[in-house]
Amino acid sequence: MKLLFLVFTLISTQAFSKVLPIAHRGAAAYTPENTKSSILKAMELGSKYIEIDVHMTKDGKVVAIHDATIDRTSNGKGKVFDYTYKELKKFDYGSWFDPKFKGENLPTLTDVLAITRTKSIVIIEVKYGAEQYPQIEEKIIKTVKQLGLSKNVILKSFSYQILNRFEKLAPNIERLYCTFWGNDYLTIDNFLRLSGIFENASFNYLQVHKYFLSKSLIEKAHKKGIKVVVWDVHDKESMREFVEMGVDFIETDNPDYVLSL
Repeated sequence: MKLLFLVFTLISTQAFSKVLPIAHRGAAAYTPENTKSSILKAMELGSKYIEIDVHMTKDGKVVAIHDATIDRTSNGKGKVFDYTYKELKKFDYGSWFDPKFKGENLPTLTDVLAITRTKSIVIIEVKYGAEQYPQIEEKIIKTVKQLGLSKNVILKSFSYQILNRFEKLAPNIERLYCTFWGNDYLTIDNFLRLSGIFENASFNYLQVHKYFLSKSLIEKAHKKGIKVVVWDVHDKESMREFVEMGVDFIETDNPDYVLSL
């Protein structure tokens, strides 16, 4: 009996050790999201993979922020694209989360990558492409290449068109397709699409929402050499369930939870 218990423990430990956390918007449970503090906290907690969102300013700077507006995460109002970066830096991006983060600045993509360098893998989520932000894909690729960090970033989007543009610009940089759900006939990303989840783009990682991820989809992805990310998972019990299901990554505000399992 003791031998069986030891074998089960060893197998369980190996399964958990293979699953890695992705720090969602940095360590968003502990710090204001998409800030330098959130990036540093994620690194401090031991998360090698750190996800950020980007938008573009009026003067063409790529900045780390989730929303297209600054209303929710600053003491200012308006669209990111309606301000220059110099104007955006005047606002406070920390106090909404906790007064101790008062004065937190809006980081550029360059600022984030200057912190992480080769210590981390930064997953850059692009919500709107060139149709809204002129040449944003080119600007991201240029920044990454100038810093020599092509192997330390993953390009992510709900839009397969954006991923396809990235593939043309930099085929050597890995890509992540973020979805809500999909099968061989339908896909829900930022729209409902009458096409299979693996048909829209070429990618290295598939991200599926926790409510719609299945073991069969994970197995299909793995057969194609694609790693699977489950997102919006923030409690240990759910994390254990997805580990047992066979995911490769858990995107969470609490990356330390994954590492402590």
